[in-house]
Amino acid sequence: MMCSTSTPELHRLKATRKYSTKVKTGCRTCKIRRIKCDERKPTCARCTSTGRKCDGYTQDESSNPQSLVSGQSSSSLSTVTIFSGLGDSALYLEFYYHCARPTLASNFDRDFWSHTVLQMAQSESSIRHAVIALSYLVKTEPGNLKQARAASLTDSRRPLLLHYNKAVRCLVDRIAQSSHSVEVGLVACLLFTCIEFLRGEYHVAFTHLYNGLKIIAEWRQRPLFTLKEVSSSPSSSVAIAEKVDGRRRIGGNLVPMFIRVMATGLLFGAPFEPLLDNLCPRAQNLKGCAFTSVMDAQLAIYDLRNTTVVLVGVITQKLYAGISPTTEDLQYHAHLLTCHESWFQALTSLECGGGLSAGDRIVASSLKISHYATYIALAGALDVHQISFDAHIASFKALNQHAKIVLDSMDLPTSSLSASAATPSNSPSSFSDSKTSTPSLHGSKAPAAHFTFEISLIFPLYFAVMRCRCPTTRRESVSFLERNPPREALWDAEQHALVARRVIAIEESEMDGETGRPVPATRLANAVIHGDMDKNGGFWVSFTTASWIVGGRVPQDPSRHRGESDPLREDSEWDEWFVMPTK
Repeated sequence: MMCSTSTPELHRLKATRKYSTKVKTGCRTCKIRRIKCDERKPTCARCTSTGRKCDGYTQDESSNPQSLVSGQSSSSLSTVTIFSGLGDSALYLEFYYHCARPTLASNFDRDFWSHTVLQMAQSESSIRHAVIALSYLVKTEPGNLKQARAASLTDSRRPLLLHYNKAVRCLVDRIAQSSHSVEVGLVACLLFTCIEFLRGEYHVAFTHLYNGLKIIAEWRQRPLFTLKEVSSSPSSSVAIAEKVDGRRRIGGNLVPMFIRVMATGLLFGAPFEPLLDNLCPRAQNLKGCAFTSVMDAQLAIYDLRNTTVVLVGVITQKLYAGISPTTEDLQYHAHLLTCHESWFQALTSLECGGGLSAGDRIVASSLKISHYATYIALAGALDVHQISFDAHIASFKALNQHAKIVLDSMDLPTSSLSASAATPSNSPSSFSDSKTSTPSLHGSKAPAAHFTFEISLIFPLYFAVMRCRCPTTRRESVSFLERNPPREALWDAEQHALVARRVIAIEESEMDGETGRPVPATRLANAVIHGDMDKNGGFWVSFTTASWIVGGRVPQDPSRHRGESDPLREDSEWDEWFVMPTK
Protein backbone atom coordinates (compact mmCIF):
# COMPACT_ATOMS: atom_id res chain seq x y z
CA MET A 1 0.00 0.00 0.00
CA MET A 2 1.28 3.43 -0.86
CA CYS A 3 0.72 6.62 1.06
CA SER A 4 0.92 10.11 -0.32
CA THR A 5 3.84 12.14 0.94
CA SER A 6 3.08 15.35 -0.90
CA THR A 7 2.42 18.39 1.28
CA PRO A 8 -1.21 19.56 0.99
CA GLU A 9 -2.01 23.15 0.16
CA LEU A 10 -2.62 25.02 3.42
CA HIS A 11 -5.63 27.33 3.62
CA ARG A 12 -5.07 30.90 4.82
CA LEU A 13 -5.39 30.98 8.60
CA LYS A 14 -6.81 33.78 10.70
CA ALA A 15 -4.22 35.98 12.35
CA THR A 16 -5.83 35.35 15.74
CA ARG A 17 -5.01 31.63 15.56
CA LYS A 18 -2.67 30.50 18.31
CA TYR A 19 0.11 28.09 17.37
CA SER A 20 1.55 25.42 19.60
CA THR A 21 5.12 24.27 19.49
CA LYS A 22 5.73 22.23 16.34
CA VAL A 23 5.95 18.50 17.08
CA LYS A 24 8.60 16.85 14.92
CA THR A 25 8.15 13.34 16.26
CA GLY A 26 4.42 12.89 15.61
CA CYS A 27 2.82 10.57 13.08
CA ARG A 28 2.62 11.57 9.43
CA THR A 29 -1.16 12.03 9.52
CA CYS A 30 -1.08 14.44 12.48
CA LYS A 31 1.75 16.39 10.86
CA ILE A 32 -0.30 16.86 7.72
CA ARG A 33 -3.35 17.87 9.79
CA ARG A 34 -1.09 20.18 11.82
CA ILE A 35 -2.38 18.92 15.15
CA LYS A 36 -0.56 17.65 18.20
CA CYS A 37 0.02 13.90 18.09
CA ASP A 38 -0.19 11.78 21.25
CA GLU A 39 2.64 9.65 19.75
CA ARG A 40 1.20 6.30 20.73
CA LYS A 41 2.63 3.40 18.72
CA PRO A 42 2.17 1.69 16.41
CA THR A 43 -0.81 4.01 15.72
CA CYS A 44 -1.77 7.18 17.54
CA ALA A 45 -5.14 7.57 19.28
CA ARG A 46 -5.71 11.02 17.73
CA CYS A 47 -6.10 9.28 14.36
CA THR A 48 -7.82 6.04 15.29
CA SER A 49 -10.36 7.71 17.61
CA THR A 50 -11.65 9.79 14.71
CA GLY A 51 -11.75 6.90 12.23
CA ARG A 52 -8.70 8.09 10.33
CA LYS A 53 -5.85 5.88 9.17
CA CYS A 54 -2.63 6.57 11.02
CA ASP A 55 0.22 6.51 8.49
CA GLY A 56 2.82 5.80 11.14
CA TYR A 57 6.01 7.55 12.10
CA THR A 58 8.99 8.63 10.10
CA GLN A 59 12.38 10.13 10.62
CA ASP A 60 13.70 13.33 9.12
CA GLU A 61 13.16 13.41 5.33
CA SER A 62 16.89 13.30 4.70
CA SER A 63 17.21 9.91 6.36
CA ASN A 64 13.75 8.42 5.94
CA PRO A 65 14.31 4.67 5.57
CA GLN A 66 10.94 4.10 3.95
CA SER A 67 11.24 6.56 1.09
CA LEU A 68 12.57 6.20 -2.39
CA VAL A 69 13.87 9.69 -2.98
CA SER A 70 13.43 10.89 -6.52
CA GLY A 71 16.25 11.56 -8.97
CA GLN A 72 16.65 15.21 -9.85
CA SER A 73 17.13 14.56 -13.54
CA SER A 74 14.36 12.01 -14.13
CA SER A 75 10.85 13.31 -14.60
CA SER A 76 9.46 9.76 -14.49
CA LEU A 77 10.79 9.33 -10.95
CA SER A 78 9.99 12.78 -9.69
CA THR A 79 7.77 11.76 -6.79
CA VAL A 80 8.67 10.40 -3.39
CA THR A 81 7.16 6.94 -2.91
CA ILE A 82 6.63 5.30 0.47
CA PHE A 83 5.80 1.63 0.84
CA SER A 84 4.02 1.09 4.12
CA GLY A 85 4.00 -2.22 5.94
CA LEU A 86 7.55 -3.16 4.94
CA GLY A 87 9.27 -2.02 8.14
CA ASP A 88 13.06 -2.04 7.99
CA SER A 89 12.94 -3.82 4.62
CA ALA A 90 12.04 -0.48 3.05
CA LEU A 91 15.68 0.50 3.64
CA TYR A 92 16.60 -1.83 0.81
CA LEU A 93 14.20 -0.05 -1.54
CA GLU A 94 16.02 3.18 -0.82
CA PHE A 95 19.36 1.41 -1.24
CA TYR A 96 18.17 -0.03 -4.56
CA TYR A 97 17.42 3.42 -5.94
CA HIS A 98 20.62 5.11 -4.78
CA CYS A 99 23.19 2.31 -5.00
CA ALA A 100 22.02 -0.96 -6.54
CA ARG A 101 20.31 0.54 -9.58
CA PRO A 102 23.36 2.50 -10.84
CA THR A 103 25.58 -0.52 -10.16
CA LEU A 104 23.45 -2.98 -12.13
CA ALA A 105 22.61 -0.72 -15.07
CA SER A 106 24.60 -0.69 -18.28
CA ASN A 107 24.43 1.72 -21.18
CA PHE A 108 21.61 -0.31 -22.76
CA ASP A 109 19.32 -1.23 -19.87
CA ARG A 110 19.15 1.89 -17.71
CA ASP A 111 15.47 2.34 -18.48
CA PHE A 112 14.73 -1.14 -17.16
CA TRP A 113 16.55 -0.78 -13.83
CA SER A 114 15.72 2.90 -13.31
CA HIS A 115 12.16 3.10 -14.56
CA THR A 116 10.45 -0.23 -15.30
CA VAL A 117 11.51 -1.98 -12.09
CA LEU A 118 10.74 0.95 -9.80
CA GLN A 119 7.42 1.69 -11.47
CA MET A 120 6.30 -1.93 -11.33
CA ALA A 121 7.46 -2.32 -7.72
CA GLN A 122 4.82 0.21 -6.71
CA SER A 123 1.92 -1.84 -8.03
CA GLU A 124 3.18 -5.45 -8.06
CA SER A 125 4.05 -7.15 -4.76
CA SER A 126 6.09 -9.86 -6.50
CA ILE A 127 8.36 -7.26 -8.07
CA ARG A 128 8.57 -5.27 -4.85
CA HIS A 129 9.76 -8.27 -2.83
CA ALA A 130 12.15 -9.31 -5.62
CA VAL A 131 13.69 -5.81 -5.61
CA ILE A 132 14.19 -5.99 -1.84
CA ALA A 133 15.86 -9.41 -2.13
CA LEU A 134 18.10 -8.22 -4.96
CA SER A 135 18.99 -5.00 -3.16
CA TYR A 136 19.85 -6.98 -0.02
CA LEU A 137 22.31 -9.05 -2.05
CA VAL A 138 23.86 -6.04 -3.77
CA LYS A 139 24.33 -4.41 -0.37
CA THR A 140 25.74 -7.46 1.45
CA GLU A 141 27.74 -9.19 -1.30
CA PRO A 142 31.21 -7.96 -2.29
CA GLY A 143 30.53 -9.24 -5.81
CA ASN A 144 33.26 -11.83 -6.31
CA LEU A 145 32.22 -15.37 -7.17
CA LYS A 146 34.11 -17.04 -4.33
CA GLN A 147 32.24 -15.27 -1.55
CA ALA A 148 28.94 -15.51 -3.42
CA ARG A 149 29.25 -19.30 -3.64
CA ALA A 150 30.41 -19.61 -0.04
CA ALA A 151 27.38 -17.65 1.17
CA SER A 152 24.98 -19.45 -1.16
CA LEU A 153 26.05 -22.95 -0.06
CA THR A 154 25.33 -22.10 3.57
CA ASP A 155 22.58 -19.55 2.98
CA SER A 156 20.77 -18.52 6.14
CA ARG A 157 20.23 -14.86 5.25
CA ARG A 158 16.70 -14.29 6.49
CA PRO A 159 15.87 -11.05 4.61
CA LEU A 160 16.98 -12.60 1.32
CA LEU A 161 15.08 -15.86 1.76
CA LEU A 162 12.01 -14.15 3.18
CA HIS A 163 11.52 -11.68 0.35
CA TYR A 164 12.69 -14.05 -2.39
CA ASN A 165 10.11 -16.64 -1.31
CA LYS A 166 7.44 -13.97 -1.00
CA ALA A 167 8.25 -12.74 -4.51
CA VAL A 168 7.83 -16.24 -5.93
CA ARG A 169 4.55 -16.85 -4.07
CA CYS A 170 3.14 -13.47 -5.09
CA LEU A 171 4.09 -14.11 -8.71
CA VAL A 172 2.36 -17.51 -8.70
CA ASP A 173 -0.78 -15.91 -7.28
CA ARG A 174 -0.59 -13.07 -9.80
CA ILE A 175 -0.23 -15.38 -12.79
CA ALA A 176 -3.30 -17.30 -11.62
CA GLN A 177 -5.37 -14.15 -12.13
CA SER A 178 -7.01 -13.65 -15.50
CA SER A 179 -5.85 -10.04 -15.57
CA HIS A 180 -2.17 -10.81 -15.14
CA SER A 181 0.29 -9.16 -17.51
CA VAL A 182 3.06 -10.89 -19.42
CA GLU A 183 5.23 -7.92 -18.52
CA VAL A 184 5.09 -8.79 -14.81
CA GLY A 185 6.31 -12.33 -15.44
CA LEU A 186 9.17 -11.15 -17.65
CA VAL A 187 10.36 -8.51 -15.19
CA ALA A 188 10.20 -11.07 -12.37
CA CYS A 189 12.22 -13.58 -14.43
CA LEU A 190 14.94 -11.00 -15.04
CA LEU A 191 15.09 -10.05 -11.36
CA PHE A 192 15.19 -13.71 -10.28
CA THR A 193 17.92 -14.41 -12.85
CA CYS A 194 19.95 -11.47 -11.56
CA ILE A 195 19.55 -12.67 -7.96
CA GLU A 196 20.84 -16.13 -8.88
CA PHE A 197 23.72 -14.67 -10.90
CA LEU A 198 24.74 -12.70 -7.83
CA ARG A 199 24.53 -15.87 -5.72
CA GLY A 200 26.58 -17.79 -8.30
CA GLU A 201 23.78 -20.33 -8.79
CA TYR A 202 23.94 -20.77 -12.55
CA HIS A 203 21.57 -23.77 -12.76
CA VAL A 204 18.72 -21.90 -11.08
CA ALA A 205 19.56 -18.69 -12.98
CA PHE A 206 19.27 -20.46 -16.33
CA THR A 207 15.97 -22.02 -15.26
CA HIS A 208 14.51 -18.56 -14.63
CA LEU A 209 16.02 -17.26 -17.86
CA TYR A 210 14.64 -20.20 -19.84
CA ASN A 211 11.18 -19.60 -18.38
CA GLY A 212 11.35 -15.97 -19.46
CA LEU A 213 12.43 -16.93 -22.96
CA LYS A 214 9.52 -19.38 -23.21
CA ILE A 215 7.11 -16.64 -22.14
CA ILE A 216 8.46 -14.41 -24.91
CA ALA A 217 8.22 -17.19 -27.50
CA GLU A 218 4.59 -17.89 -26.56
CA TRP A 219 3.77 -14.19 -26.36
CA ARG A 220 5.00 -13.64 -29.90
CA GLN A 221 2.65 -16.32 -31.17
CA ARG A 222 -0.43 -14.66 -29.70
CA PRO A 223 -2.65 -12.43 -31.85
CA LEU A 224 -2.34 -8.77 -30.97
CA PHE A 225 -6.11 -8.28 -30.65
CA THR A 226 -9.11 -10.54 -30.21
CA LEU A 227 -12.34 -10.08 -32.13
CA LYS A 228 -13.97 -8.60 -29.02
CA GLU A 229 -11.20 -6.02 -28.59
CA VAL A 230 -11.59 -4.59 -32.09
CA SER A 231 -15.23 -3.64 -31.51
CA SER A 232 -16.15 0.01 -31.62
CA SER A 233 -16.90 0.52 -27.92
CA PRO A 234 -14.85 3.19 -26.09
CA SER A 235 -13.67 0.66 -23.50
CA SER A 236 -12.30 -1.53 -26.28
CA SER A 237 -10.35 1.42 -27.66
CA VAL A 238 -8.74 1.95 -24.26
CA ALA A 239 -7.92 -1.78 -24.00
CA ILE A 240 -6.33 -1.74 -27.46
CA ALA A 241 -4.23 1.32 -26.61
CA GLU A 242 -3.03 -0.32 -23.38
CA LYS A 243 -2.18 -3.54 -25.18
CA VAL A 244 -0.24 -1.73 -27.90
CA ASP A 245 1.66 0.24 -25.27
CA GLY A 246 2.43 -2.93 -23.30
CA ARG A 247 3.58 -4.74 -26.43
CA ARG A 248 5.85 -1.82 -27.27
CA ARG A 249 7.41 -1.90 -23.78
CA ILE A 250 7.97 -5.64 -23.93
CA GLY A 251 9.41 -5.66 -27.44
CA GLY A 252 11.49 -2.53 -27.04
CA ASN A 253 12.72 -2.91 -23.48
CA LEU A 254 12.44 -6.44 -22.09
CA VAL A 255 13.08 -8.64 -25.12
CA PRO A 256 16.46 -6.99 -25.92
CA MET A 257 17.56 -7.63 -22.32
CA PHE A 258 16.73 -11.32 -22.66
CA ILE A 259 18.59 -11.44 -25.98
CA ARG A 260 21.74 -9.96 -24.40
CA VAL A 261 21.75 -12.12 -21.27
CA MET A 262 20.96 -15.19 -23.40
CA ALA A 263 24.61 -15.21 -24.50
CA THR A 264 25.71 -16.15 -20.98
CA GLY A 265 23.51 -19.24 -21.07
CA LEU A 266 24.66 -20.22 -24.56
CA LEU A 267 28.34 -19.90 -23.59
CA PHE A 268 27.67 -22.05 -20.51
CA GLY A 269 25.98 -24.69 -22.67
CA ALA A 270 22.40 -24.01 -21.55
CA PRO A 271 19.87 -25.59 -23.98
CA PHE A 272 18.47 -22.36 -25.39
CA GLU A 273 18.94 -23.28 -29.07
CA PRO A 274 15.34 -24.48 -29.61
CA LEU A 275 14.12 -20.98 -28.70
CA LEU A 276 16.71 -19.17 -30.79
CA ASP A 277 14.84 -19.23 -34.11
CA ASN A 278 11.90 -17.42 -32.56
CA LEU A 279 14.02 -14.93 -30.61
CA CYS A 280 16.99 -14.38 -32.95
CA PRO A 281 15.93 -14.92 -36.56
CA ARG A 282 18.48 -15.54 -39.28
CA ALA A 283 20.96 -12.66 -39.33
CA GLN A 284 20.55 -10.22 -42.21
CA ASN A 285 23.41 -8.71 -44.17
CA LEU A 286 23.69 -5.06 -43.13
CA LYS A 287 25.67 -4.01 -46.20
CA GLY A 288 24.58 -0.54 -47.22
CA CYS A 289 22.63 -0.03 -43.98
CA ALA A 290 23.32 2.93 -41.73
CA PHE A 291 23.04 3.19 -37.96
CA THR A 292 21.54 6.38 -36.60
CA SER A 293 22.71 5.73 -33.03
CA VAL A 294 24.81 3.33 -30.97
CA MET A 295 21.53 1.81 -29.79
CA ASP A 296 20.83 0.70 -33.37
CA ALA A 297 24.26 -0.91 -33.48
CA GLN A 298 23.68 -2.58 -30.14
CA LEU A 299 20.37 -4.15 -31.18
CA ALA A 300 22.04 -5.64 -34.26
CA ILE A 301 25.24 -6.96 -32.66
CA TYR A 302 23.61 -9.01 -29.90
CA ASP A 303 21.27 -10.91 -32.22
CA LEU A 304 24.34 -11.59 -34.36
CA ARG A 305 26.38 -12.66 -31.33
CA ASN A 306 23.86 -15.28 -30.23
CA THR A 307 23.52 -16.89 -33.65
CA THR A 308 27.32 -16.88 -33.98
CA VAL A 309 27.80 -18.60 -30.61
CA VAL A 310 25.35 -21.33 -31.60
CA LEU A 311 26.95 -21.95 -35.02
CA VAL A 312 30.48 -22.01 -33.58
CA GLY A 313 29.26 -24.57 -31.03
CA VAL A 314 27.67 -26.74 -33.73
CA ILE A 315 30.78 -26.69 -35.92
CA THR A 316 33.14 -27.30 -32.98
CA GLN A 317 31.19 -30.30 -31.72
CA LYS A 318 31.20 -31.85 -35.18
CA LEU A 319 34.91 -31.31 -35.69
CA TYR A 320 35.72 -32.72 -32.24
CA ALA A 321 33.70 -35.81 -33.12
CA GLY A 322 35.51 -36.16 -36.46
CA ILE A 323 32.42 -35.11 -38.47
CA SER A 324 32.74 -32.61 -41.28
CA PRO A 325 30.40 -29.59 -41.20
CA THR A 326 27.55 -29.75 -43.71
CA THR A 327 27.31 -27.55 -46.78
CA GLU A 328 24.57 -25.61 -45.02
CA ASP A 329 26.88 -25.05 -42.03
CA LEU A 330 29.61 -23.69 -44.30
CA GLN A 331 27.23 -21.42 -46.19
CA TYR A 332 25.81 -19.96 -42.99
CA HIS A 333 29.35 -19.59 -41.64
CA ALA A 334 30.29 -17.45 -44.66
CA HIS A 335 27.04 -15.50 -44.38
CA LEU A 336 27.63 -14.63 -40.71
CA LEU A 337 31.18 -13.48 -41.45
CA THR A 338 29.76 -11.09 -44.04
CA CYS A 339 27.15 -9.88 -41.55
CA HIS A 340 29.84 -9.12 -38.96
CA GLU A 341 31.90 -7.22 -41.51
CA SER A 342 28.94 -5.13 -42.70
CA TRP A 343 27.96 -4.40 -39.06
CA PHE A 344 31.45 -3.12 -38.35
CA GLN A 345 31.41 -0.93 -41.46
CA ALA A 346 28.05 0.56 -40.44
CA LEU A 347 29.33 1.37 -36.94
CA THR A 348 32.52 2.88 -38.36
CA SER A 349 30.45 5.10 -40.63
CA LEU A 350 28.41 6.24 -37.64
CA GLU A 351 31.60 7.16 -35.76
CA CYS A 352 33.03 9.00 -38.74
CA GLY A 353 29.88 11.09 -38.92
CA GLY A 354 31.13 13.00 -35.89
CA GLY A 355 27.82 13.02 -34.05
CA LEU A 356 28.77 10.74 -31.18
CA SER A 357 29.39 12.09 -27.71
CA ALA A 358 32.32 10.98 -25.58
CA GLY A 359 30.00 8.60 -23.75
CA ASP A 360 28.70 7.16 -27.02
CA ARG A 361 32.25 6.48 -28.14
CA ILE A 362 32.89 4.44 -25.01
CA VAL A 363 29.70 2.50 -25.72
CA ALA A 364 30.90 1.95 -29.30
CA SER A 365 34.16 0.55 -27.92
CA SER A 366 32.25 -1.93 -25.76
CA LEU A 367 30.33 -3.07 -28.83
CA LYS A 368 33.54 -3.49 -30.80
CA ILE A 369 34.94 -5.71 -28.05
CA SER A 370 31.99 -8.06 -28.57
CA HIS A 371 32.40 -7.83 -32.35
CA TYR A 372 36.08 -8.74 -32.38
CA ALA A 373 35.63 -11.70 -30.03
CA THR A 374 32.69 -13.22 -31.93
CA TYR A 375 34.14 -12.49 -35.37
CA ILE A 376 37.50 -14.07 -34.55
CA ALA A 377 35.81 -17.10 -32.95
CA LEU A 378 33.70 -17.54 -36.08
CA ALA A 379 36.61 -17.04 -38.47
CA GLY A 380 38.73 -19.69 -36.71
CA ALA A 381 35.94 -22.16 -35.97
CA LEU A 382 36.79 -24.43 -38.92
CA ASP A 383 40.46 -24.83 -37.95
CA VAL A 384 41.01 -27.51 -35.33
CA HIS A 385 44.78 -26.89 -35.55
CA GLN A 386 44.32 -23.42 -34.01
CA ILE A 387 46.86 -21.97 -36.49
CA SER A 388 44.41 -19.68 -38.28
CA PHE A 389 44.01 -17.54 -35.16
CA ASP A 390 47.57 -16.30 -35.70
CA ALA A 391 46.28 -14.30 -38.67
CA HIS A 392 44.11 -12.16 -36.36
CA ILE A 393 46.78 -10.61 -34.14
CA ALA A 394 45.77 -7.13 -35.30
CA SER A 395 42.17 -7.79 -34.28
CA PHE A 396 43.28 -9.09 -30.87
CA LYS A 397 45.29 -5.90 -30.41
CA ALA A 398 42.24 -3.83 -31.38
CA LEU A 399 40.12 -5.77 -28.86
CA ASN A 400 42.64 -4.87 -26.15
CA GLN A 401 42.69 -1.24 -27.26
CA HIS A 402 38.93 -0.93 -26.87
CA ALA A 403 39.00 -2.86 -23.59
CA LYS A 404 41.42 -0.26 -22.25
CA ILE A 405 39.08 2.55 -23.30
CA VAL A 406 36.17 0.94 -21.46
CA LEU A 407 38.25 0.10 -18.37
CA ASP A 408 39.69 3.61 -18.20
CA SER A 409 36.13 4.97 -18.14
CA MET A 410 35.35 2.95 -15.01
CA ASP A 411 36.04 4.09 -11.49
CA LEU A 412 38.25 1.12 -10.63
CA PRO A 413 40.87 0.93 -7.86
CA THR A 414 44.38 1.83 -9.00
CA SER A 415 45.69 -1.59 -7.99
CA SER A 416 43.68 -4.76 -8.22
CA LEU A 417 44.94 -8.24 -8.82
CA SER A 418 48.52 -9.30 -8.53
CA ALA A 419 50.40 -9.45 -11.79
CA SER A 420 52.22 -12.59 -10.71
CA ALA A 421 51.65 -15.72 -12.74
CA ALA A 422 48.66 -17.74 -11.61
CA THR A 423 49.03 -21.42 -10.90
CA PRO A 424 46.83 -24.22 -9.60
CA SER A 425 45.99 -24.53 -5.94
CA ASN A 426 49.31 -26.00 -4.85
CA SER A 427 50.93 -22.60 -5.47
CA PRO A 428 48.26 -19.94 -5.12
CA SER A 429 48.68 -16.38 -6.24
CA SER A 430 47.85 -13.48 -3.95
CA PHE A 431 45.48 -10.74 -4.91
CA SER A 432 44.78 -7.37 -3.31
CA ASP A 433 41.32 -6.43 -2.16
CA SER A 434 39.51 -4.37 -4.77
CA LYS A 435 36.12 -4.03 -3.13
CA THR A 436 34.43 -0.86 -4.28
CA SER A 437 31.81 1.33 -2.71
CA THR A 438 29.07 3.56 -4.00
CA PRO A 439 28.08 6.96 -2.59
CA SER A 440 24.89 6.81 -0.56
CA LEU A 441 22.14 9.40 -0.39
CA HIS A 442 23.69 11.18 2.54
CA GLY A 443 27.22 11.51 1.23
CA SER A 444 28.76 8.61 3.15
CA LYS A 445 30.05 5.52 1.45
CA ALA A 446 27.58 2.65 1.12
CA PRO A 447 28.98 -0.70 -0.02
CA ALA A 448 27.58 -2.13 -3.22
CA ALA A 449 28.47 -5.39 -4.93
CA HIS A 450 31.20 -5.25 -7.55
CA PHE A 451 28.76 -6.73 -10.06
CA THR A 452 26.83 -5.96 -13.23
CA PHE A 453 24.11 -7.90 -15.00
CA GLU A 454 25.50 -7.65 -18.54
CA ILE A 455 28.54 -9.35 -20.08
CA SER A 456 30.98 -7.03 -21.80
CA LEU A 457 34.69 -7.41 -21.03
CA ILE A 458 35.61 -10.54 -19.09
CA PHE A 459 34.75 -13.33 -21.50
CA PRO A 460 36.18 -11.53 -24.59
CA LEU A 461 39.46 -10.90 -22.72
CA TYR A 462 39.64 -14.52 -21.59
CA PHE A 463 38.93 -15.63 -25.16
CA ALA A 464 41.78 -13.40 -26.34
CA VAL A 465 44.19 -15.11 -23.94
CA MET A 466 43.02 -18.53 -25.16
CA ARG A 467 43.25 -17.85 -28.90
CA CYS A 468 45.92 -15.17 -29.29
CA ARG A 469 49.37 -16.79 -29.15
CA CYS A 470 51.28 -13.52 -29.38
CA PRO A 471 52.99 -13.43 -25.93
CA THR A 472 52.80 -9.65 -25.55
CA THR A 473 49.20 -9.26 -26.69
CA ARG A 474 47.79 -12.09 -24.59
CA ARG A 475 49.59 -10.80 -21.49
CA GLU A 476 48.04 -7.41 -22.07
CA SER A 477 44.63 -9.12 -22.06
CA VAL A 478 45.47 -10.77 -18.73
CA SER A 479 46.58 -7.42 -17.31
CA PHE A 480 43.15 -5.99 -18.15
CA LEU A 481 41.45 -8.89 -16.37
CA GLU A 482 43.70 -8.19 -13.39
CA ARG A 483 42.34 -4.66 -13.18
CA ASN A 484 39.34 -6.51 -11.79
CA PRO A 485 36.32 -5.00 -13.54
CA PRO A 486 32.94 -5.79 -11.95
CA ARG A 487 31.78 -9.39 -12.16
CA GLU A 488 29.55 -9.72 -15.23
CA ALA A 489 26.69 -12.13 -14.50
CA LEU A 490 28.65 -15.37 -13.90
CA TRP A 491 31.95 -14.13 -15.36
CA ASP A 492 34.45 -13.33 -12.61
CA ALA A 493 37.60 -11.44 -13.69
CA GLU A 494 39.64 -12.75 -10.77
CA GLN A 495 38.81 -16.36 -11.59
CA HIS A 496 39.48 -15.97 -15.31
CA ALA A 497 42.76 -14.16 -14.72
CA LEU A 498 43.87 -17.06 -12.53
CA VAL A 499 43.13 -19.64 -15.23
CA ALA A 500 44.47 -17.39 -18.01
CA ARG A 501 47.91 -17.31 -16.39
CA ARG A 502 47.89 -21.10 -16.22
CA VAL A 503 46.90 -21.32 -19.91
CA ILE A 504 49.89 -19.18 -20.86
CA ALA A 505 52.23 -21.30 -18.72
CA ILE A 506 51.03 -24.52 -20.37
CA GLU A 507 51.16 -23.28 -23.95
CA GLU A 508 54.45 -21.43 -23.64
CA SER A 509 56.27 -24.34 -22.03
CA GLU A 510 57.64 -24.96 -25.53
CA MET A 511 57.97 -22.14 -28.06
CA ASP A 512 58.69 -22.08 -31.78
CA GLY A 513 62.06 -20.42 -32.30
CA GLU A 514 61.04 -18.82 -35.60
CA THR A 515 57.55 -17.52 -34.82
CA GLY A 516 58.02 -16.89 -31.10
CA ARG A 517 54.69 -18.61 -30.44
CA PRO A 518 53.71 -21.93 -28.82
CA VAL A 519 54.44 -25.06 -30.83
CA PRO A 520 51.39 -27.00 -32.12
CA ALA A 521 51.90 -29.76 -29.55
CA THR A 522 51.30 -27.43 -26.58
CA ARG A 523 48.44 -25.40 -27.99
CA LEU A 524 45.17 -25.81 -26.13
CA ALA A 525 41.82 -26.24 -27.80
CA ASN A 526 39.94 -25.70 -24.54
CA ALA A 527 40.34 -24.58 -20.96
CA VAL A 528 36.79 -24.99 -19.70
CA ILE A 529 36.04 -23.52 -16.27
CA HIS A 530 33.39 -25.59 -14.53
CA GLY A 531 30.55 -23.58 -13.06
CA ASP A 532 30.43 -25.33 -9.69
CA MET A 533 32.65 -23.74 -7.06
CA ASP A 534 32.89 -24.95 -3.48
CA LYS A 535 32.64 -22.72 -0.43
CA ASN A 536 36.43 -22.39 -0.26
CA GLY A 537 36.68 -21.08 -3.82
CA GLY A 538 37.80 -24.38 -5.34
CA PHE A 539 36.81 -25.30 -8.88
CA TRP A 540 37.80 -27.63 -11.74
CA VAL A 541 39.18 -26.62 -15.13
CA SER A 542 39.26 -29.10 -18.01
CA PHE A 543 42.15 -28.71 -20.47
CA THR A 544 42.28 -30.23 -23.95
CA THR A 545 45.17 -29.92 -26.39
CA ALA A 546 44.55 -29.09 -30.02
CA SER A 547 46.79 -31.99 -31.06
CA TRP A 548 44.42 -34.46 -29.43
CA ILE A 549 41.48 -33.00 -31.39
CA VAL A 550 43.44 -33.28 -34.64
CA GLY A 551 44.93 -36.69 -33.96
CA GLY A 552 43.60 -39.97 -32.66
CA ARG A 553 40.72 -39.34 -30.31
CA VAL A 554 40.35 -41.80 -27.46
CA PRO A 555 36.92 -41.93 -25.78
CA GLN A 556 37.04 -40.92 -22.16
CA ASP A 557 36.79 -43.70 -19.59
CA PRO A 558 33.35 -43.11 -17.97
CA SER A 559 34.53 -44.71 -14.71
CA ARG A 560 37.27 -42.11 -14.28
CA HIS A 561 36.44 -39.46 -11.69
CA ARG A 562 37.28 -35.86 -12.33
CA GLY A 563 40.85 -35.13 -11.36
CA GLU A 564 42.03 -38.75 -11.69
CA SER A 565 44.77 -39.56 -14.17
CA ASP A 566 43.79 -41.32 -17.39
CA PRO A 567 46.85 -43.02 -18.96
CA LEU A 568 45.29 -42.95 -22.43
CA ARG A 569 44.99 -39.18 -22.47
CA GLU A 570 46.93 -37.78 -19.56
CA ASP A 571 49.08 -35.72 -21.94
CA SER A 572 46.21 -34.44 -24.07
CA GLU A 573 43.14 -34.00 -21.88
CA TRP A 574 43.14 -33.51 -18.13
CA ASP A 575 41.52 -31.67 -15.24
CA GLU A 576 43.16 -29.39 -12.71
CA TRP A 577 41.86 -28.15 -9.38
CA PHE A 578 42.14 -24.42 -8.71
CA VAL A 579 41.45 -22.50 -5.52
CA MET A 580 40.69 -18.81 -5.48
CA PRO A 581 43.32 -17.04 -3.34
CA THR A 582 42.49 -15.80 0.12
CA LYS A 583 42.65 -12.04 0.50
